[in-house]
Amino acid sequence: MTKVACVARLLFPRVRLYRSAMHAATMTPGQKRFLSRGEIALGRTVFGDEIDWPRVRIVQAPRLGFGAMVPIGRTIVFSKWRAARDFADASLDEQGWFVHELMHVWQAARGTLLAGAKLGALGKGAYVYKPRPRATLKHYNIERQAEIARHLFLARAGASEQGMPPPGWLEDIWATR
Repeated sequence: MTKVACVARLLFPRVRLYRSAMHAATMTPGQKRFLSRGEIALGRTVFGDEIDWPRVRIVQAPRLGFGAMVPIGRTIVFSKWRAARDFADASLDEQGWFVHELMHVWQAARGTLLAGAKLGALGKGAYVYKPRPRATLKHYNIERQAEIARHLFLARAGASEQGMPPPGWLEDIWATR
């Protein structure tokens, strides 16, 4: 972890720090690609065949004011954060971040207008959620849904992080989709 990341972790312990893909295999601005077989297999661990995998693209934009987003249904655009050339070869943390972005692809495929829905999910608090009894996935905003998908991926990989709900709750809420 860099000195800046260590200081940020001390000052803001509850804020999730997403790292850029720090290994040499990152995309450069202007590059575009479709998902690799490994990324599709990784995504299927959460979404099965609910995403039209051959149509999902990744674009590395120049450094702008956002980390990553899905502005057009099946295209994940990375900016501040550098996209891995293949998330299947990335760290578990980076793979979780990739699953978070895939959730937005999944949402768009089900008719969610992401730009409009994002207006109801602004700021760091938009990503933090608490398990609620009898809630369904629809009860959470788009960023919290994406965090639920990321946490489910981590739980299924045998990992956890501070504040993450129990795997049983994640499986139950995911079943409500």
